[in-house]
Amino acid sequence: MLKKSTRVNNNKIDPASSQTGSHPLPHHTQVDHQDNFKNIPSTSSKSGSKCSVSRCLCIQLLVLLGLLVLTAIIIPIVVLILENQSSTSPCAVTYSQSFTAFTTQAAQCTAWQQFAASLTCTSYSKMRIYGSNDPVGITVTDPNTVTALAVALRYNTAMALTYNGIAWRIWPCSSGYEITSSGSACSCTTGYYTIRPCPWINGYWGGIASASCNAASQTMSLSFE
Repeated sequence: MLKKSTRVNNNKIDPASSQTGSHPLPHHTQVDHQDNFKNIPSTSSKSGSKCSVSRCLCIQLLVLLGLLVLTAIIIPIVVLILENQSSTSPCAVTYSQSFTAFTTQAAQCTAWQQFAASLTCTSYSKMRIYGSNDPVGITVTDPNTVTALAVALRYNTAMALTYNGIAWRIWPCSSGYEITSSGSACSCTTGYYTIRPCPWINGYWGGIASASCNAASQTMSLSFE
């Protein structure tokens, strides 16, 4: 009877491999689950960062809105201040006195002389002659004409010039100079604008849109700026 030959396998069998039928995983390929959880971004941190960004944007918008409101308040105030400064010329000076019919008043003459002496600016851009008979009066806005009239009054210099159809005169009448729109020096005209507070006869102090000799009581005014 023949004996069966048996081959002995000297290789030792790994019980684990024999049970599973697979090779064990190398140690370096094992996954560290804890480290993976650490690397996963937190949802709460994302939402927190979004909230902080939104809060910053809201603050910036509020600051911008506040600046716009402040600008809207400040600009009109600055414009108003500038307009007030521009509307008031540093050279502005006005003569305005009340006159009584058929009388000569020394105070009005003195005030006229002081007014003429105060015309010290090198140039003027506006002159207005008016009074209680005509509150609007005549306004001249040509700088050359206005400055020439102011200089003549200040230095007591006779002069004649015509502007916009009006023949202006600065002329000596008795102890003071007159300004008139009549074109005639030291005359008793009617309907013109004449101021001569230092007349040679009582009551001849001029008149606004009225007689210039023995005129009714009234207020006469002359301004430069």
